[in-house]
Amino acid sequence: MKERMDARGLRDIQLSMMDQVDAFCTSEGINYSLSGGSLLGAVRHKGFIPWDDDVDLMMPRPDYERFLSGFNNCHDGIKALNYRVDENFPRPFTKITDLDTRIISRNGISCYGVFLDVFPVDGQPSTEEETRIYVDRYARLNRQFYKKTPIYKMTGNPLVALKTLLRAPFYPSRDITYRQIRELIEAYPFESSEYAGAIMGDSGMGTHIPSKVFHEFVRREFEGRMYSTVKDADTYLTRMYGDYMTPPPVSQQRTRHFGKVFRIR
Repeated sequence: MKERMDARGLRDIQLSMMDQVDAFCTSEGINYSLSGGSLLGAVRHKGFIPWDDDVDLMMPRPDYERFLSGFNNCHDGIKALNYRVDENFPRPFTKITDLDTRIISRNGISCYGVFLDVFPVDGQPSTEEETRIYVDRYARLNRQFYKKTPIYKMTGNPLVALKTLLRAPFYPSRDITYRQIRELIEAYPFESSEYAGAIMGDSGMGTHIPSKVFHEFVRREFEGRMYSTVKDADTYLTRMYGDYMTPPPVSQQRTRHFGKVFRIR
């Protein structure tokens, strides 16, 4: 490792990556939106939530597929990583990673550089009851998928590593689990579903949102730049966070995603 980066350096790289994603999506007519805490930050702070350290994006499934089919052909310094391009990738969604940096997570694992999370927005069942079953089913498959990945077995917690090693033979292969995840989400096509959400962001029922929210987009300020967001941010953020304009207590204002970040070249 060469140079350890501070929070400002981390955010500068994230914004540079966002500029590239935005330019690509704009040129290709691909719809995307800031999501989760990043959209909340745009609305409440016009930028990063002060104690947050990541950037989340979401794309309607058709746009997500178009994005993945072309993005890596146009960029050298950053790369869209997912299970389709790396069989050891730990999650079923996509991370766009900076190739000149490396993250050492809090459990000592080094796997990729500074990243942006990109979640597909998929259709969901119409009723709350059906959606709870859908959400629970996805959560189980997601845990199963993660626990079969090599990086999970490398965890710095010996007890967790031992439990994973003992249970691993009883989990289906990652290929089977990934196929089950795809079958689950493809049962509710985005184009014809009344409700939709980025379920892969692990926000549970908070992702159960009228799909019309994901059909209109506007530009909003974020750290002095302008990025795409869903037009009806209020419906999205209320469902996700409730009274989203009131910051949480200071005791809950914690950075939780990144460990140590280094520039490696």
